[in-house]
Amino acid sequence: AEMVTPEMKGAFTGGISPGMLKSIGVEWALAGHSERRTINMESDEYINSQCKMLIEQEMNVVLCIGETLEEFEKNLVGPICEIQLKKGLAGISKEDMSKVTIAYEPVWAIGTGKVATPEIAQSVHEEIRKILSDMYGSDIADSTRILYGGSVSPDSVDGLMSKPDIDGALVGGASLDASGFGRIINFEGAAALV
Repeated sequence: AEMVTPEMKGAFTGGISPGMLKSIGVEWALAGHSERRTINMESDEYINSQCKMLIEQEMNVVLCIGETLEEFEKNLVGPICEIQLKKGLAGISKEDMSKVTIAYEPVWAIGTGKVATPEIAQSVHEEIRKILSDMYGSDIADSTRILYGGSVSPDSVDGLMSKPDIDGALVGGASLDASGFGRIINFEGAAALV
């Protein structure tokens, strides 16, 4: 699911509770996607409550983090991602990290056709893994999936997926074209993962 309300019941018009999602077989939901952060003004604390509620309901969460173009140009990628990651995961135990996947989505790349180079994405993913190691230890950091999202395309997927700390892709608009999406999920090297 692309969003979830961190409440199980009550008057939250338009909100979708984890219980509603779970009742129809949904096992995963996003929290912290940049559009939700900016358009809906979802704070790090609200995103953290989404993460915790999903985990309490024995569901899985994809915690999205990433910087704006202005933050990228000011070399604030590391601090922005660290703040979003630490606030998003506050109160989540080591044991519950198996229910968490991180998605690094540079805001400046989402839906723009711009893609972080594989080298930029790798450096941020490596930094995320170091932060996770500081928070939870190296075993949890190494086993946590970190996805790249942000205008992933048939042209960019091979380079991105060749990097050691990029564990997959969170694909948006490119998933609407069957041929292109097929190329993405069958990226060079995909067969080796099966």
